Amino acid sequence: MKKTRRLVIITCILMIGLINMPILSAANNRLEIVQKAKQYLFKTDEGETVGTLRQEIVEQDLVNGNITIELTLNNARNTEIMYIFNGSNDETTISSFKELTEDVFTNLGTEYTKIGSILVSEPLVTKPFAQTISEVATGLDELKAVSVTAGTTVNQAVESALTSFSSDSDNKIIIVVDTTNDASTLKSQITANTSDATLILYTTATASVENAISVSNVEETNAAINATLIPAKNGTSITMPLATYIVENFDVALVGNPTNATLDETTKAIQWNVGDVASNQVEKVRYSLSLKSVVDDSLIGLELVINEAPTIIFNGNTVQNTDANQCSPVIKILNETIDNPKTGVASYLIFGSTLLAIGTITYIISKKKKVETL
Repeated sequence: MKKTRRLVIITCILMIGLINMPILSAANNRLEIVQKAKQYLFKTDEGETVGTLRQEIVEQDLVNGNITIELTLNNARNTEIMYIFNGSNDETTISSFKELTEDVFTNLGTEYTKIGSILVSEPLVTKPFAQTISEVATGLDELKAVSVTAGTTVNQAVESALTSFSSDSDNKIIIVVDTTNDASTLKSQITANTSDATLILYTTATASVENAISVSNVEETNAAINATLIPAKNGTSITMPLATYIVENFDVALVGNPTNATLDETTKAIQWNVGDVASNQVEKVRYSLSLKSVVDDSLIGLELVINEAPTIIFNGNTVQNTDANQCSPVIKILNETIDNPKTGVASYLIFGSTLLAIGTITYIISKKKKVETL
């Protein structure tokens, strides 16, 4: 009887161990990203883009149903500026454009701004786009040291500039510098199609010219560049309501305790009080979604837009984007059997060994009982 009792105890211990083993597989709700990012374009009545509101999934743990979304108000444009020096690479002119470069990078920053330069000579001397004051200044010094030779035209330099702009540049500026000709004469020499760029003519004698801006000093040039930027937005606030099914099936939280954003505890709408936003300024806030342990089965496998239409207020105007899908990532909730990441071959071996042990012990006990009854 003592041996039998001992075997029973051992069997119980093994069974308890088996019960507490990690589950090898289970039905699990997880996420799938259908559309990682979407953005809404602010446009004037004339169709000009004056800013973007973008949402993007920036962090993800899809197996456990967690994502982090970054909401970005972008009041900046990717700006590329090409200086063209037409027989004007003297010390005074080059120094003026070093000063202009400092002003531009101070006003626009370097993240969204690039500056290059071309000297009209045979052949054209080109310094590629750069994003630091020092790189641009070094290029200008190298142009200053070049002895200009005839054989190319200012129009050829403009055509070269147009082909140099990158595909993601949405603000192309060409500044043609000529201290010999007046603005109207210089413009007559340019026949290239510059309709996709802003053409600024820097000359000693300004004039009213068609499809170009005429300037004669650094201050006027800087003002002309600033006029190409997205206007400042004052008193800006954004309300981003989340879809009802998101609120019901996810835990929602702001990330990093932002001082200018709040989360409505009932509706889970995000209220983002951005305030005044300058030209070429970018503001961001993040929030997280964590899938609840129990979700609505009717949502499984459907493409889900995260938010409803946002409402944006700036410069005293209220704009509501009626198409929520324009400003929302898209996800799916999936239900599938997955291997528990905490288990592996060792767990399967333990699992099998435990079953074998229980079977063996049970067999021994039953055998012993038969013997005892004989």
